[in-house]
Amino acid sequence: MADRTTEELLKEFISQALLLRIGKRAVFIIQNRVSEGRFLDGSSEGASQYSEKPFVMPFGAIKKKSVMTKILEDKYDDTHLFRAKSSGKLWVLIDKGYRWLREVSGKPSTKVDLTWTGELMRSLDVLEVDESKFEVTIGHKGDRNEKLSEYFNQSGTGRSRRIRKYLALSEEELEGFSELFDQED
Repeated sequence: MADRTTEELLKEFISQALLLRIGKRAVFIIQNRVSEGRFLDGSSEGASQYSEKPFVMPFGAIKKKSVMTKILEDKYDDTHLFRAKSSGKLWVLIDKGYRWLREVSGKPSTKVDLTWTGELMRSLDVLEVDESKFEVTIGHKGDRNEKLSEYFNQSGTGRSRRIRKYLALSEEELEGFSELFDQED
């Protein structure tokens, strides 16, 4: 294998840097869009709204301890505790849906932004840069976040299997890239 020249190495470095910049910009665009509660074509109707339909969940899955305490103390008319017959584990029925759970937990509930802790969107990053194919791969770091992304983008979440596509760029967003590079000339 022949040694690469300084010029070849420089071109490869510039290509990698440019692709990394493109990838980081794509991540920023996706994070910003999702924070505004906007999703791509192909998402389920109503994808930007939290559900107000009753649902059940394991009691221990409630993240806010003060909400757990109030449910245990029967302070909410909109929740009902019960034990699963098969396992004996404690579950809760939430009559007013996930939106209500977010509200009482002090989380924004007017639009879906895919954040409870913020971990999912923070894990979105450039995973690979391939300058030979001029490709950038973006995705989530961590198995749990990859699985959550699969639920949101492909299989859907909740009983209704609501899909919230976000892990790509729209045509309009892609056009913005050409504007970005036109400004630098």
